[in-house]
Amino acid sequence: MVRRTRPLLAVVAAAAVTVALTAGANPDAVAKKGHHHHQPAKPDKVVVILVDALSKEIVHKYHMKNVESLMKKYVDTPRGYLGHLGSVTVVTHNVVTSGQLPKHMGWTDEGYRDVANLLPDTTPQDSTDDFYITSDFGSSDMFKLQSGYPKLADYLGAADPTAKTFTISPKGYAGWAFGGPGSDSIITFGSGADCTTSGSLRPPAGINVPSYILGEPCSRFWVHNGYPQYAYDTTKLPAVMYPLDSDRYVTGHDAAHQGGDVWAADAAIAIMRNEKNWNGIFVTLPGVDKAAHMWGGVADPGPTGADGDAMTHLKAAAATADAQVGKIINELRRQGELDDTLVVLTADHGSVAGKHYYGKLVAEKDYGYYNWYYGDPENDKFYDRPQDALLPLVNTGNIGLSYSDSMLRVWLKDQSPVKVAEAAAIMKDMPAVTAVWRRNGDHYDRVTPIRWDRMHSLGEKLWFAQHAQELVDTEAAVYGPDLIATLPDDTTYSIAGDHGGIQRASQQIPIVFAGAALSKDDIYAPVRSVDIMPTILKAMGITPTFPMDGVAYKLPTKPGRH
Repeated sequence: MVRRTRPLLAVVAAAAVTVALTAGANPDAVAKKGHHHHQPAKPDKVVVILVDALSKEIVHKYHMKNVESLMKKYVDTPRGYLGHLGSVTVVTHNVVTSGQLPKHMGWTDEGYRDVANLLPDTTPQDSTDDFYITSDFGSSDMFKLQSGYPKLADYLGAADPTAKTFTISPKGYAGWAFGGPGSDSIITFGSGADCTTSGSLRPPAGINVPSYILGEPCSRFWVHNGYPQYAYDTTKLPAVMYPLDSDRYVTGHDAAHQGGDVWAADAAIAIMRNEKNWNGIFVTLPGVDKAAHMWGGVADPGPTGADGDAMTHLKAAAATADAQVGKIINELRRQGELDDTLVVLTADHGSVAGKHYYGKLVAEKDYGYYNWYYGDPENDKFYDRPQDALLPLVNTGNIGLSYSDSMLRVWLKDQSPVKVAEAAAIMKDMPAVTAVWRRNGDHYDRVTPIRWDRMHSLGEKLWFAQHAQELVDTEAAVYGPDLIATLPDDTTYSIAGDHGGIQRASQQIPIVFAGAALSKDDIYAPVRSVDIMPTILKAMGITPTFPMDGVAYKLPTKPGRH
């Protein structure tokens, strides 16, 4: 495998990267490996397991025993939370492996205003700003936006140029964000291909995909494709608005071609067994997110009717994700590598159960996208079927792009103060809005009174008072939204279960540090996702060479580790 060219910043910085290695016996590893194994003074490998949409609420409601075991045995962060907006997949995957807040990393949300003209312009005759949907980015577009800072893969490559880093994500855009251009391999899915014995299957695809993952046509890492053959019971409301279209995000019912979380974990284990020298594996488990979106998060009623299929629901998704976490940990333990490997278990956001709902509920495949987006982005179709609640804003003719989930974000065509004030006044009166925020340089100003009467509990009000300003400010960049409107708990404008906003259900995620001979001593500081990267570097003895927004926390270790 050819090592990918790393960003110039990281290459220049390589000389400044220091990794301290000293000998120290690890009896467990010696016994398991069957030969002398010297334990480095600091971990020389890192595995980041990101369970998409895993809130602390989901962990405990569905008794995820392997995740809970890591929390109890290793370093948990009881006050940890996401700590940024948008609380969406395409943002957090990059925050975790960059240490940058969205306002400093190149994009802030699902929407993006290309003020620097970095991306292809399909309408060059139009002199106005171009708008894009970031989860539609291919690798080349996303890598352009990541070019100003080193990512975790870059630091790992500089620390040991002979070792390789691998990124695994069934969601392509999450893989590009997670790994970045410095990851030696990014493994995701391609489009469907016919297999004579198994029907249409999706093959592995990405960047420098190892041959043992690609395999022969229609082999293990190819998964079932097609709708509605593999749609199970997601052809009914509310799931049909964001249904399954393949086994990319669920295991499926074919033991020879399991997809979703099993596929991702199996790929990670295949790397551990086939690669002689790796020092980073970043893996996304997508199943919890898919089930939460389809069925309303923790309000998921479970399978109903003759076509009910437990596999598509949140209880089964949580159990599957939990099993894969345990499987990855057990593989590291089996190989005698767990004490030398820092394992991070976290999520990219939680899940808000949309008990109060302001989207259009339409029994049409993928209709949820019309609730999420309004506008005509350069890299997607014109989304022109807005929910009724958004119509007053649409009727101004000034929306360049909007994104609505458990929060509302608007990028305006005309950003003059008068037009921004006009849009803010309209948003103030939209259903369930608790406050409207206008971007002002590197922060947001709240421009409407806080609607405390629209919040449902004292806990929700306290969370808003403590975190709302901090969170919205993380989106304050010229490419970010002009206006943000916050919504109460249990409220979405999109599909049954969603995220994106400031709600506790969206923000309160697990952040756990395990392996690496860590001792049980929880961190009670308010650890955020942006703190993960600097904490990893500190634990591995790697000196940062570029400013980060996160805090580097010291992880407690057992005697003999420094």
